[in-house]
Amino acid sequence: MEKVNEIPSSPMDFLLFPVWVHKKLSKKITGLFFAFLFVGAYDLFFNKNLIKEGFFEGTPGLIILRLFLFLVFALLVGAIDVICTMVPISELAVMIGKRSEKYVSSGLPIILMKSYSVSHLLFIIPTAAFVYSGVNWNLVDMNSAPQIRLLFSVLVILLSFMPFFQLGVIYRTISVRTRIQVFGKLIIIFATYFWMNLSGSAVMFFVSIFQEILLKIN
Repeated sequence: MEKVNEIPSSPMDFLLFPVWVHKKLSKKITGLFFAFLFVGAYDLFFNKNLIKEGFFEGTPGLIILRLFLFLVFALLVGAIDVICTMVPISELAVMIGKRSEKYVSSGLPIILMKSYSVSHLLFIIPTAAFVYSGVNWNLVDMNSAPQIRLLFSVLVILLSFMPFFQLGVIYRTISVRTRIQVFGKLIIIFATYFWMNLSGSAVMFFVSIFQEILLKIN
């Protein structure tokens, strides 16, 4: 039976997900298909307002074609995003675990890739509100309605802090599925923060290309 660390419940379970979620992340490679699809769909759907861009306009056959290609591109983008982001970090975690002679779950790369995909759940509501609200946020100023200014402030704060909560999710997964000490986990999380910023630029390059293809189908 695999060793896991028992972490008591805390108020942070709401944002970092309960321990049982991290325990349930399996080492089965087949589950990565859904992880890739989910992350890729998130990247493609929330990069631009697809409704405003006319993605759902046209004949039923055209819309079905776009949706089919959307799923194909989502799978490709998701694979690029998840693999490029988390495999190097997973290898770093395994290396730190071996050097410090601390237990690391077998299949940790797959587990962390799934943890990374699950962490995207945190972004769905605030990102959807920001992208699909219909508000041109570039025009929000002191003359805007108080409700719009309040919503803008809340969304900016949430979206600014969400990446750190995402790192918290990954940190909790490492805490549950390994015996790496705090110092080692902090090294991994700092490396994850900087690597995600670098890999994110490459991912968005592919997202832009695939979105451009989808929106040109008519």
